[in-house]
Amino acid sequence: MSSAVSDPDHVIDPPVAAPRARPPASTLVVVAAVVVATLALAWYWRWTTDDAFINFRVARSILAGSGPVFNAGERVEVGTSPLWLWLLAAFAAFLPADISWIAVTLGAVGSATGLALACLGADALHRSQPTPRSGRGSIPFPAGALVFLSLPATWTFLTSGLETGLTYAWLGAVWFGTARQSVAAAPTRPWWLLVVLGLAPLIRPDLAITGALLGAWLLIAVPSSWPRRIRDVAVAGALPVAYQVFRMGYYGLLVPNTAVAKESGRSVWDRGWTYLADLVAPYALYIPVVVCAGLLVLAARSWRWNRRVLGLVAVTVFAAVCQALFVVRVGGDFMHGRLLLPALFLLLCPIALVPVTLPGALRGGLARWTSVVLVSGLLAWAAVCVTSLRVDYAGGIGPRGIADERGLYVAQSSTPHPVTLAEHGRGRPAAWGEQVDRSARAGADEVFTQQDFTNAGDIPTLVPLGTADGTYFLVYQAGYLGYAVSQEASVLDFHGLSDPIGSHLEPQGLGRPGHEKILPIVWFWARHSDDAPELQTADPLLGTVTPAGLEAARAALACGDLAEYVAATSAPMSWTRFWDNLTGSVERTSLRIPADPEEAEARFC
Repeated sequence: MSSAVSDPDHVIDPPVAAPRARPPASTLVVVAAVVVATLALAWYWRWTTDDAFINFRVARSILAGSGPVFNAGERVEVGTSPLWLWLLAAFAAFLPADISWIAVTLGAVGSATGLALACLGADALHRSQPTPRSGRGSIPFPAGALVFLSLPATWTFLTSGLETGLTYAWLGAVWFGTARQSVAAAPTRPWWLLVVLGLAPLIRPDLAITGALLGAWLLIAVPSSWPRRIRDVAVAGALPVAYQVFRMGYYGLLVPNTAVAKESGRSVWDRGWTYLADLVAPYALYIPVVVCAGLLVLAARSWRWNRRVLGLVAVTVFAAVCQALFVVRVGGDFMHGRLLLPALFLLLCPIALVPVTLPGALRGGLARWTSVVLVSGLLAWAAVCVTSLRVDYAGGIGPRGIADERGLYVAQSSTPHPVTLAEHGRGRPAAWGEQVDRSARAGADEVFTQQDFTNAGDIPTLVPLGTADGTYFLVYQAGYLGYAVSQEASVLDFHGLSDPIGSHLEPQGLGRPGHEKILPIVWFWARHSDDAPELQTADPLLGTVTPAGLEAARAALACGDLAEYVAATSAPMSWTRFWDNLTGSVERTSLRIPADPEEAEARFC
């Protein structure tokens, strides 16, 4: 039997009053205000980042029947959020709108939904108190939501075209579902919550930490038999396990290609702490975190040490810290705050909305006076943060390689809200794409390359370099330059995000996060041309092409593990190929290629 009486795992906690099924009108008004504020900020700061267009190109490939790939005929997973990618493709298939606007709208709606659910989940905890603070003389105050929406870094990623809005929606849904169960008189593990928990790694790899920890809390806190627990784990794991099998068999790797290109498995703590400080220091973020901790302690006094409620709050805070530490360990990111914002969102969930005693209702008492002081301090910090606190590299890239990404693209565009391809780069990328497409439609075997990338503010030029087995555009910015080109042409980015060889190069040392590997152009010629040009590229980072280097690269590509890896990504898909990819995915994920062709030939041949 799985009843609370017979289950040995059942823990009897002090009574917690089940919250009303419907929040009071005051709570709904505050939540509505949070939603309106979120949508207003999202609209005012609307934009799309270059990386978003990588997903847009893959979504277009799906709709064209080429599969979830960047270039037709080459199976490379260039996105870290499969669920976001397929959502974009699904909406683009049915909506007569530019995919950029679809992504911006979904991001804004997802962000607002996440904050609303975070507030409602916190409200459920506080309304469950035996002596509700939300009674007479109290008002619901969105403390955590205020902190989150006061950060300029948050404004940037309410849209951006990336999966961040979906991440907020997922975090809010998981928090809301677990919070409701923590105060329920007869808690359960609803199927919808199990499925949502399982979506974590399909949204972002680091969300698997939060999904696993909150899922473990749900398994322990809700009394049931072990067979039922095993069944619930299977329900939660069905989708992510199925996708992982697909990933290994289709792409031949354990992780997305981008994780290999960025060497996400290594530990780069020093750079990660710098990335954390880059978010905390400019906004004096330690002030609102301490204030919110104080408000949480005051609210928790009325929970009478209910272990289920306190356990959920503790696990949530622990999960947020673990998620932030994961980002720190891998060295952070090149976009200011982006990868740490989800951890901050989760950290603020227990205090997203709290009941606060009105000043006019004060009758003495240290706790009541303390809550008013804390709220006043939080409002003061929020006012200063919104009006004055900014990073010292606004509109550009800081000395540590971290960028004000939105400011950077606004400065390079003709509009304060660059959303569509036509609005980026003053509309010139679209013209470059048309130039490349004309070559592809004519059946010309031409290679174009992006130049002058290192000169900030300059417009890249297209320089034909020679002939190949099709039309190629070689770029540093695989996003909007890649999307500017149709699926008839292939796009290779020198940083390896979309290239199977570039991503597997041996790391050459620390540099700007996500931009450390640069593929020598000799590898491109070895794979895609029978010519043997001897030339010095305009960009010295791409190296010199020599006949000896070409011969060594071609030999390496035809030998041993490297040849098998190339076949895993480009050989026709069949059940045999799928099985070979699946069983060899571990070895291929750890495969690394020397940048020097002669060293590669010596290793693989």
